[in-house]
Amino acid sequence: MSPLENRAWLTLWSMCPPYLVYFALQIVAPVWVARLTILERFGLLAAAAITHAVVFVAGLLLLKHRERGEGPLADERDHAIDARATRSAYYALMAGAIVAGMVMPFGQTGWKIVNTMLLAIVLSEALRCVLTVTRYRGTLRLAQ
Repeated sequence: MSPLENRAWLTLWSMCPPYLVYFALQIVAPVWVARLTILERFGLLAAAAITHAVVFVAGLLLLKHRERGEGPLADERDHAIDARATRSAYYALMAGAIVAGMVMPFGQTGWKIVNTMLLAIVLSEALRCVLTVTRYRGTLRLAQ
């Protein structure tokens, strides 16, 4: 497996579970979340972000130890896969930014806008990683 594909899998597995829990709480328990103070809401968001960061950094250190000198992009194919995936993720991120920054302020306020933009960021990064993995494998395979 290429280092770029390894990093894509690492990003997916470190990012998706914590933010899935965060957004599930927003959807399943909106009344409970609405009663939280601003610091408690930031704490909830920080818990997801810190969990993502800790798992990602630990996984990255493990990958670096395994790779020992290999670069993340080895040849033109790797560069092309990364460029296409990044371009698609950029378009998804821009669509989310337009919705959160240019459309939502006319009818929504506060945390709804914040959560929409955060969702756009998470989805665009997940899209980049999924596209990277599928281009290496030809199709998405979650288990071998």
